[in-house]
Amino acid sequence: MGNLKDFLQVFCIATADTKHEELLFLSESVRSNLTTFSPSSSSKVQVVVVDVSVGSNEINSFKDFKFVSRKELLSMYSESENKPEIQMPEARGEALGVMNKALTLYIKKAHERGVVAGVIGLGGSGGTSILSPAFKSLPLGVPKIIISTVASGQTEPYIGTSDLVLFPSVVDICGINNVSRVILSNAGAAFSGMVSGRLMSLKESVNPGSEKCTVGLTMFGVTTPCVNAVKERLNKEGYETLVFHATGVGGRAMEDLVRGGFIQGVLDITTTEVADHIVGGVMACDESRFDAIIEKKIPFVLSVGALDMVNFGAKNTIPAEFQQRKIFEHNEQVSLMRTTVEENKKFAAFIAKKLNKSSSKIRVCLPEIGISALDAPGKPFYDTNATGTLIEELKRLIEPTDDRKVKVYQYHINDTEFAKALVDSFLEIHKKPNNCTQKPRVVEPDASSTPSKTCRTIPYNLTNFPDAKPETLQRTQGVLEMLRDQIRQGKPIIGAGAGTGISAKFEEAGGVDLIVLYNSGRFRMAGRGSLAGLLPFADANAIVVEMANEVLPVVKEVAVLAGVCGTDPFRRMDHFLKQLESIGFCGVQNFPTVGLFDGNFRQNLEETGMGYGLEVEMIKKAHKMGLLTTPYAFNEEEAVEMTKVGADIIVAHMGLTTSGSIGAKTAVTLEQSVTHVQAIADAAHKINPDAIVLCHGGPISGPMEAEFVLKNTNGVHGFYGASSLERLPVEQAIKGTVQQYKAITLV
Repeated sequence: MGNLKDFLQVFCIATADTKHEELLFLSESVRSNLTTFSPSSSSKVQVVVVDVSVGSNEINSFKDFKFVSRKELLSMYSESENKPEIQMPEARGEALGVMNKALTLYIKKAHERGVVAGVIGLGGSGGTSILSPAFKSLPLGVPKIIISTVASGQTEPYIGTSDLVLFPSVVDICGINNVSRVILSNAGAAFSGMVSGRLMSLKESVNPGSEKCTVGLTMFGVTTPCVNAVKERLNKEGYETLVFHATGVGGRAMEDLVRGGFIQGVLDITTTEVADHIVGGVMACDESRFDAIIEKKIPFVLSVGALDMVNFGAKNTIPAEFQQRKIFEHNEQVSLMRTTVEENKKFAAFIAKKLNKSSSKIRVCLPEIGISALDAPGKPFYDTNATGTLIEELKRLIEPTDDRKVKVYQYHINDTEFAKALVDSFLEIHKKPNNCTQKPRVVEPDASSTPSKTCRTIPYNLTNFPDAKPETLQRTQGVLEMLRDQIRQGKPIIGAGAGTGISAKFEEAGGVDLIVLYNSGRFRMAGRGSLAGLLPFADANAIVVEMANEVLPVVKEVAVLAGVCGTDPFRRMDHFLKQLESIGFCGVQNFPTVGLFDGNFRQNLEETGMGYGLEVEMIKKAHKMGLLTTPYAFNEEEAVEMTKVGADIIVAHMGLTTSGSIGAKTAVTLEQSVTHVQAIADAAHKINPDAIVLCHGGPISGPMEAEFVLKNTNGVHGFYGASSLERLPVEQAIKGTVQQYKAITLV
């Protein structure tokens, strides 16, 4: 359990009961081609076979490949749903739906762990319907291929706005023959080339800090002069631009890239998809239009390009109720209908409702003279009443704030002056083009270099951490990869508590990997027992903030975490976590913790809303912020809860540390702690096989005891010490030193 040596994996996926021969051929092709394309690094990319069968035949192994069975997928899915183990429904349609959800969950979790180098699968219509949602959940750039019998015709439901490649099977996927052998070989080679090429290009890519900011623009033929002028100016200002055709799919694609962190600003110049959505055109957005831009809080300039028109196909396809409206035939396949005053009121209401919910910087730029090439004097859609209504309604409905402003210009949308005004508005709210969000990336580990505390491999995606600052997330993943480097070398992870600046300073000098500040450290180094931190002697969270001033300035490189009292009823936890982040803490641990209480008192805490669940919720919030999370778990159930919400490191807590002048006398034995630690590690690894697990407390009070536990457990990667790495060494050192002085004789 918890094997971290295979950093990158590619997943070959199919229904192994019905496509066993074909899946085996494809998996062997991928493995062979990875070796051919990247002989120096292929050993780092492991081929994993995943079974998504929905029939009655259970497959338990797959030649010599690492294998994920259907049972494992369903078990993980059941755990996530907090349900008893889900059984495969007899009805095929229901079974496909269950397996679809189970696979999607598995792939998402693998991606969150940073191990996905690519996914490839094969199937007919049923298999493709299982695979495509899971594959689409991966971000742009991760290689994703399905060899499918439905790779021609209407493929939009399978692909959506993703970069999923559907590879035509030509013949049915039914055995290996002279056609399927060629198709599967080519697909395996193409996929392996994508994986190898991507890893190589990312490894050789420039310093992320030098990347240009990427800005999304929306365009139609009738707003092309404006968008081209905006694009040219932004490029001169140092931005990279992505232009999306506002066809419904274009808007969704742009917002998907915003969610994925690929786009750091938007000039939504052509919002015509709103018109099609409300009136019933063929290039419509949906109700979620603008949501991703607002949720990600990126700089946003909006205009009203082409809201004077609704798009239809050929003229004879226009619905009967619109046949008497003003129609312009763009070409034989595309017909445009002029929008009315009442429709423009609805467009304004839709846009204003969205923007009024925002808390980010937004500029709405409105051109009074016309909103498309067809809405100009002498042109077929020129209608000052309809366009004027749109402008006035937006001015009336959008609620201005310091961050949300509406600007009206006496220009046509395609005037050069209006394009300049759009860019000026964007630069007003986004002034640092060289300081952009880093784009999602996966960098292959460099086996030739010596591991250090500087991380080389930073796999992450902002989509999975909705409240994270990129720099926080990058720092956390850097720490985790440094720890994984050590595990791969067979070195234990050592974390330490610190109650004073000098403790932290010399823990770092000794080579510690993590330092945690919490209130018990202050009490402990004042000669009081650690349990003082759980009693009403002081404000635990305030003490940690105060200790930061003493400790953070003297720790140069090691990650310092804050012990957070998650049950504190007088803290708004999301705000407090942001405060800790801004102070300079890299992460959090749940201390003081109710886990150290038992019996009626613990039960009463749970019953009165002050239980361990609040600590789980705190860790969940911190994880979403991209902070490093290293919670204490006292039993298997708590380990499962913490791992499910994304905890990076589970610390198996064996109780108050024994030994020393103020240590506990009552504790489990060292042998019993081995059993308890193993149970906690197994529970965590059932949810996340790559979770890091440390042991702590009770009889594990020194290096020999820690070594005993680590040598007698599986998947436990190190030790976290508080009293054992701070109080006990101080007690022994001071006592011994004083005794040496007292041993001096005067004669």
